[in-house]
Amino acid sequence: MTTYTYGDGAPRGSAGASVRWNAIALIGRQGVILVVSVILAGILGPTAYGIVAQANVFMTLATLLLDQGLTASLVSQRSITARLAGAASSLNMLLSVVLFVLIVIFAQPIADFLTTPELVQILPVLAAGLIFKAVAIVPRMLLTRQLLFSPIAAAEVYSALAGGVAGLIAAWFGAGYWSIVIQLIVTDIVAAVIFIWTARPPWPNLAFRTLRDSMGFGIRVFFGNLVAFGSRNVDNLLIGKFAGSTQLGYYSLAYRVLLTPIQMIGQTVTRVLFPAIAAAQGDRTVIAGLLLKSTRSIALASFPLMAFVAVSAPDTVLIFLGSAWMPAVPVLMILAVTGARQAVTSTNAPLLLGSGRADFHLRFNLVAAVVQIGGIVAGLPWGIVGVAWGYTIAGFVLTPLIGFLQKKLAGTTYRSQLGTLIAPLVCTVVAASAYYALTFVDLVPILRLILGALAFGIVYLVVLRVLFGRVWKSALVDVSSLLPKRPYRGRPSKS
Repeated sequence: MTTYTYGDGAPRGSAGASVRWNAIALIGRQGVILVVSVILAGILGPTAYGIVAQANVFMTLATLLLDQGLTASLVSQRSITARLAGAASSLNMLLSVVLFVLIVIFAQPIADFLTTPELVQILPVLAAGLIFKAVAIVPRMLLTRQLLFSPIAAAEVYSALAGGVAGLIAAWFGAGYWSIVIQLIVTDIVAAVIFIWTARPPWPNLAFRTLRDSMGFGIRVFFGNLVAFGSRNVDNLLIGKFAGSTQLGYYSLAYRVLLTPIQMIGQTVTRVLFPAIAAAQGDRTVIAGLLLKSTRSIALASFPLMAFVAVSAPDTVLIFLGSAWMPAVPVLMILAVTGARQAVTSTNAPLLLGSGRADFHLRFNLVAAVVQIGGIVAGLPWGIVGVAWGYTIAGFVLTPLIGFLQKKLAGTTYRSQLGTLIAPLVCTVVAASAYYALTFVDLVPILRLILGALAFGIVYLVVLRVLFGRVWKSALVDVSSLLPKRPYRGRPSKS
């Protein structure tokens, strides 16, 4: 199994292989989670889905507190020792116990605040699973440092499959919202086991003093992530509090789709982008090239995906979830737009952290929190549709600031930044129009979805090939670089 070499050794994984395995990990994991989420949503209904969504807000916060920004700090360092990694592991596990106790104590007040009594039982069970999240943090960090994404892919895909199967079996036997809880717990257990087995991390120790040099950078990263968490989850809290679990269920499912391009496509690139920028050691030419290429690759995949989600939402929701979920359609269509935007701007965090500017990361997230929370609160009187519009508009308000930071740190011009988006945007608009034209034809939803998907895909590729030949060729090169290469064995000898 994979072992980790501490010290100054160069990463053992290549960039191409890293992106390839990262794509396998994220596409496999998010694909499984999305499919299972849709099936469970159809079985359980929006109310049960919304109940667990409320609990998940607090578990996501707890997961953030576990890491305290140490992962980003340790990945960015030139070398780390086994003693340092062991101390980080001990700190993570200690915090998981503290957080478990706090969540048990505050479960009742949280349930009362959100008027969701089921949280009194759900939160302690999910909190007990924090120990598995904690033990997986350091092994994952060690693999990431060395660009060894194949074991990460194995852990993420197999754990998602195991959790999905467990959740579906539980739902089959009538477990209700506990099916989703079981899915989450099993996923974390399997992931932790695989990460430990493949990374072979050092034993935990109490050498907490070794973490002092890492904490300055880590704390700034942590507070930046904490502020970002608040701005991205206040919508769930407000909807759950003022609109109830059912409305939150509609919104949460749509938000799950919003995360798809960010986690399935955006993070395929950005997980590798962070250590790559850190390794560039401030070379702006290299960083600019990495940034523009990453943005274009993400846009080429995320723009058409989210446009298809938006234009086909009335058909897909009716077919796969049923009429009970139709109130989620307008939210899904709106959040699909912001999903495409967030996917291409997901390169911002790797740029800031990889460049060692945790201070910029914190400041940006503070500004983003004010803008996004303001947009969400402004839209709240109009229900989940208003919240979706507020969140989306706030994101576009922040986009010029992201462009400014990229220009400042990487030296990319505004023209070059926009240039990476023109081809995918034009192709996406034309392809979406092809699907939209079918809505004027009297077809059953499933037939319209099939024909529309074919028309969308063909039109997108044809327009890209005809109007943007250079981008087409470059995209083919990028795709081929992700495919596994057969070793060249040479021509057989005549002797």
